[in-house]
Amino acid sequence: MIGRFLAVMAGIAGLVAGSQAPAFTLQYMQNLTGRIDELKPIVEQFDADVGRYGYTRDAAIAECATAQGLLEALCNGYATTVRRYELLTSHYAELSAASDYTRPLVLLKGASESDIIREITRSVMKEYKPAIPTTLDGAAYAGGGFAVLWGGLSFIFGLLGSIFGVGRRYA
Repeated sequence: MIGRFLAVMAGIAGLVAGSQAPAFTLQYMQNLTGRIDELKPIVEQFDADVGRYGYTRDAAIAECATAQGLLEALCNGYATTVRRYELLTSHYAELSAASDYTRPLVLLKGASESDIIREITRSVMKEYKPAIPTTLDGAAYAGGGFAVLWGGLSFIFGLLGSIFGVGRRYA
């Protein structure tokens, strides 16, 4: 009895948490767009500067790896900025190409693979305000969150009950 109650409560918590995934992902994408827009002119200027000397972006970054002294310090800063820009634009393209239903999963995958994406996710989470979802994808994630937590705990409590004989009635 208690196990069922806990499973339903966990299911409701999963419903509420899951329903926020699509809206959170959209807010994340807005934040990501701002970060990309901030880096874009720096990278474009870098490309133009190295292009005047006949270098491509990749060739200049490769040569930066061998730089020393002041040039090394400048190169490392630009190389880091370029790598971050490339990662974020690639991640944004992946999110944009995903459907409304898979986009939160793409974000979750990205956050599990990259410290930069985890950093952005934490930043968005600080400012995110939950709201009632009014979209089909929000409802789908709400149902999925309920099903996963309720179903998972129901299974675990059922398994434990069968192992320890809880809930058996003897005649």
